Amino acid sequence: MEKKMTFHYFYGTEADQFSFYRIPKALFTDDYFKNLSSDAKILYGLMLDRMSLSIKNQWFDDQNRAYIYFSIEDIMELLNCGRNKAIKSMQELDDETGIGLIEKRRQGFGKVNIIYVKSFMPGHTKTEKQEIEQVEFTKQTSGEEMQSTEVSNHPRRSRWSSGRGWPRHSPRRGRGRKARCACGPSQYPSSRHRPR
Repeated sequence: MEKKMTFHYFYGTEADQFSFYRIPKALFTDDYFKNLSSDAKILYGLMLDRMSLSIKNQWFDDQNRAYIYFSIEDIMELLNCGRNKAIKSMQELDDETGIGLIEKRRQGFGKVNIIYVKSFMPGHTKTEKQEIEQVEFTKQTSGEEMQSTEVSNHPRRSRWSSGRGWPRHSPRRGRGRKARCACGPSQYPSSRHRPR
């Protein structure tokens, strides 16, 4: 029987001096990823960590999308597993055979495939985007219609905004100083319209 090793505790800030692989919590809590195996989730965390090399080595395509190199041999070494299990874990993440968290592109001539690691936060589908745009367009148009209706219903603002100026006021026929505008005194835009 092998002798059991004794591991030491972390003291103070010692816990921050080592590098760790990070696996998104959503892979364990979101129902969409519940059928993903633990090995595939760990592999996705390893691929996210490999993304730091993309920035360091400027591995970007013509659309500025970052990609990585991750061979089956790398998976076998890091997960300490056989070739079949490494391939299966990769297929679980692939967009063609699996859940779609990675996308592989063949380079040919015996070169290692490049891999696009996708965000685990789902984006909107094309249909959902069209529905959102339609709702926003409806809100904007309905708001503009309401505003134009308010402007047109105002007795002064509608005339003034159309460029025709203030409405003419026809004084009632009367005697002496009692003659007044048919629109009433509250409709006088200025003193020059008051009847003399």
